[in-house]
Amino acid sequence: VVPVYNVEKYIRKTLESALAQTFSSIEFLVLDDCGTDASMDIVRDIQSRHPRGGNIRIVRQQENSGIGNARNRIVEEAKGFYLYYLDADDTITPNAIELLYKNAQKYNADIVYGSYKRIEQFDTHVEETAYVYPSLQFLKEYEFANKVYSDYGFLQATTWNFLIRTDIYKKNGLRYFNINYWEDFLFTMDLPTYISNAVLLSEITYFYY
Repeated sequence: VVPVYNVEKYIRKTLESALAQTFSSIEFLVLDDCGTDASMDIVRDIQSRHPRGGNIRIVRQQENSGIGNARNRIVEEAKGFYLYYLDADDTITPNAIELLYKNAQKYNADIVYGSYKRIEQFDTHVEETAYVYPSLQFLKEYEFANKVYSDYGFLQATTWNFLIRTDIYKKNGLRYFNINYWEDFLFTMDLPTYISNAVLLSEITYFYY
């Protein structure tokens, strides 16, 4: 799922990385948050031209209402068994969803995290930093939450790059705060209390620009 607001410089590269997934059964849900640039024109062009364009579903907000509300609308609209957020200016590896899904199935996991690379683009150079998790499985009750809350900084405080069962959101009424800064931090700090089985992967699946 991709929330979109004024990202015309990035959205083509982002969406094409999503459409390049080796996993076949994906609904690409694009949330149009009523921006003022050509972002959605680019999305619709890809939708009409790409071989997997028929799997793109566009949902439009009535008016621009911010990233917190955009993420909540996505939860309401999502039809898949799992949900995966991709920010509209980032990219993922071609095997990202397949790798996360296989581990979710293998360990009956509620959530699977991939590792990621941070890419900072300056005028004269690019700096890349890899954030790599150890390969870990938390398969006992409260084991995941105990680790997260006893080791500050162990877990990413972002909504992207984890595959999660959609019903974790829906059956627990989990929603994001209607704010435009750190809405993901507030959400992800509470999330481990709702997770039984979790898996962390050392493989990089996400590029955060």
